Amino acid sequence: MTEILTLSNGCQITQTTSGNGEKYLLYLHGGGFVYGSKNDLPQALAQPFLEAGYTILAMDYLLAPNHSLKDILTSIYDSFAELKATVINDAPFSFCGRSAGGYAILALTAHLLQTNAPLPERLIQFYGYYDLAFIQDKRKLTTTTITSEMIARIDQTQPVWDDPLLQRYVLYMYGVQQQTLTDYYRVTEQTKEDFTISDELFKRYPPTFSTASTTDAEVPFKYSKSLKRLIPACKFVPVYDLEHDFLKQPENEQVQKVFQQLTTWLNT
Repeated sequence: MTEILTLSNGCQITQTTSGNGEKYLLYLHGGGFVYGSKNDLPQALAQPFLEAGYTILAMDYLLAPNHSLKDILTSIYDSFAELKATVINDAPFSFCGRSAGGYAILALTAHLLQTNAPLPERLIQFYGYYDLAFIQDKRKLTTTTITSEMIARIDQTQPVWDDPLLQRYVLYMYGVQQQTLTDYYRVTEQTKEDFTISDELFKRYPPTFSTASTTDAEVPFKYSKSLKRLIPACKFVPVYDLEHDFLKQPENEQVQKVFQQLTTWLNT
């Protein structure tokens, strides 16, 4: 069963339950904090969670450059606090995120630690990161050159929570090509370190499932791999020679094995 929840701040959540959900999974999408939607959760990824008895809460969040990264993260913290108080209550919960959503769940966990709030039982992160050191690196993600004219009609000022048709993808690609994502985020060299999750905090993180592709051209593979060293109970499952968002290839044999290992890990 699926229903849409709306929080007091305007954030919407798609709640999906298998019928016996006695625990919750918060899902945060990817998209570089510029584009993306809560509705991008692949069924092949949702299924292991539903079979393990989770009710999935796929949550939107504010997007850049309409909002600063600081404001985006604050909105995520606030939205989760309301979800915890009104929906999750005292039930067990876990977090799952892809790419920027992977960073967001790691940042949310850091926030919970720093505020002495209840922690998730498990973290599941797909090809995410934990600092902004790579954001300005030159990355070739498409052969198409994105021009300013191509993004001229995309709203960059009004509040925006969701991008269901992925119309803002071109805006993200423009930021990558022009190496201006920090401008989108309103982050400077002086404030960039504020968005780094410390090694000391990672020592206190719950059990984590981490995966990424060795040939990821968008987010360095080293982030997902190094979580195995940084987090005491981290299972790392690499895949080889696939694209960044390899969940778009659910029939791939390696991706199938990731789902199998995730299923086993969720049930141990």
